[in-house]
Amino acid sequence: MEYKMSQAACTGRHHLAAGVPCQDKTALCRRENALCAALADGAGSRARSVQGAACVTQCAAELLAERFEDLWALENPALAGELVRTCLRALEDLEPPIRELACTLLFFAAHDDGRFLSGHLGDGVQILVREERSAVFSPPENGAYLNETFFITGEDAVRRLRLRRGRLEGPGALLLMSDGMGEALYQRDTGLPAPACRTIARWLWEGDEDTISRALEANMERVFSKHSGDGLSLAVVAWSPEGEWDLPEG
Repeated sequence: MEYKMSQAACTGRHHLAAGVPCQDKTALCRRENALCAALADGAGSRARSVQGAACVTQCAAELLAERFEDLWALENPALAGELVRTCLRALEDLEPPIRELACTLLFFAAHDDGRFLSGHLGDGVQILVREERSAVFSPPENGAYLNETFFITGEDAVRRLRLRRGRLEGPGALLLMSDGMGEALYQRDTGLPAPACRTIARWLWEGDEDTISRALEANMERVFSKHSGDGLSLAVVAWSPEGEWDLPEG
């Protein structure tokens, strides 16, 4: 299986007006036989969630790319526990208290042979683009209210972390996005992805990874930010077993 990855994040309008830095972070990691894209949205109510999101994305991406085989061998409950504990240990190396570093977590890791591991904690969205259609792969999870969600530092993080595994077949792409980006690319009322998801997937497969990352960031600032005052972030992984991208544009 051949892969491409890109990432981008930008500060939302409300945060810009308030002088708050972008609380969304992404990380990409490649190792010999596996890769991982990770995304986190720092809790707006926590003082140092930006540092927490940066730490968790880097930790998760490196862990899953470096130890894919070990993690694949675990049953999902044990895998969730290992992932959360490893992220919490990394957070504990930062300035306490750990609750001020709260963030969500989304990731997608894949092996050269097509096996994948996907995880989702919180109110982001995962969109799968395939030949036949684009669809929600993992929907957002909120609390009692739309502005409430779940974080890696929560007592229920292991239970709330939704895991999926399988084997990729044919060309496709997975888009990981924060809730701010979801307001532009995911229709919450219908549960359907926006047509732009397929366009972004095609951009990545047909273009250079770094060039597409810069293009995504530019579009976030000029176009997608109009749909949300929150921070926006996106990580995209595209794949093809033959190195050819033959998905229709529709």
